[in-house]
Amino acid sequence: MKRSFALALTAIATTAAMSVPVAAEAAAPVFRSCDALTAKWPNGVAKGPVAAAKAVRDGYSRPNTSKLAVQVYWTNYRSLDRDKDGTACEN
Repeated sequence: MKRSFALALTAIATTAAMSVPVAAEAAAPVFRSCDALTAKWPNGVAKGPVAAAKAVRDGYSRPNTSKLAVQVYWTNYRSLDRDKDGTACEN
């Protein structure tokens, strides 16, 4: 009985440790201007591949759609996506 309780406790502890967020999943940085954002992502950031493709069709360079870039978009879109097309700071 004690052995099964110990195994159950170990399984719970292991599962709990796996659900703790990692530093890579921390909040995306907030940029005050497009100049600051384009210093890191020269072509801007998009909310996804469809928005990035639309930016290319509109004559811009392809914005970044990496996981971090998408998080940056959603963190900054209210102030930096002025034309509300799904791409912030497109060049």
